[in-house]
Amino acid sequence: MPDLGVALPAIVLAGAPAELELKAAYSIAYRAEVPIAGKMIVQHVIDALGASSHVGNICVVGDIECSGAARTVPSAGSLVDNLIVGMNACGSDGAGRVLVATSDIPLVTSAAIDDFVERCGELDADLYYSLIPKDACEQRFPGMRRTCARLAEGTFTGGNVVVMSRRLVIENAGLLREVVDARKSVMRLARLVGLRILVRAVIAQVLWPRAVNLALLEKAAGRILNAQVKVVQTPFAEIGADVDDLQQVQAVERLLKGV
Repeated sequence: MPDLGVALPAIVLAGAPAELELKAAYSIAYRAEVPIAGKMIVQHVIDALGASSHVGNICVVGDIECSGAARTVPSAGSLVDNLIVGMNACGSDGAGRVLVATSDIPLVTSAAIDDFVERCGELDADLYYSLIPKDACEQRFPGMRRTCARLAEGTFTGGNVVVMSRRLVIENAGLLREVVDARKSVMRLARLVGLRILVRAVIAQVLWPRAVNLALLEKAAGRILNAQVKVVQTPFAEIGADVDDLQQVQAVERLLKGV
């Protein structure tokens, strides 16, 4: 276990509007308010963070009432703006690193959080992004839908917990907005990551997984973000088990109730 020296402050992003199906079923405005196993979905996340030995103060970004957070601030709208207000509200540790989690992973546990932070090592990079092997997801939660990508090292799904530096968010807000906006446009993605890497990524998904490996992804992401990026593999599928529709809510409810 690395000697972190100080517990990381944590931001929980809880400003995402609820999908129409969830709004109709539960009369809520935000996804974070979905009730699962007796409490809001965001409360499950806060409770797991609060029990982690590597997490300090917790800041929730969203127009929502919950317990266990040192501070709750209103949503600023976009993902990047919410990250900024969260960073400003929670502060940072001596190295300027903050743990960020979405509010829609109710199965996450303190053990999963601790394991991820410990796998980040000395916390000397600007961004640590979590990846979960597809096999781990299928073994832990059979039948749960996840979007996966094939790489040279295996097939993975992205996690909903990251550790990032305050500098990355505050100094590169405009760049981060461009990256977030570009995710739905092939041409804008090509301009950001380079056509060569984009083509290799497509080839990896349909023909030859070895066309892209984790080292290439880290290098490309680091170049785009002007930062040091590290991909962290974790076997804890709970970190990537986000809930965004009624069927998933019901499945998680059964899991948490042991049905």
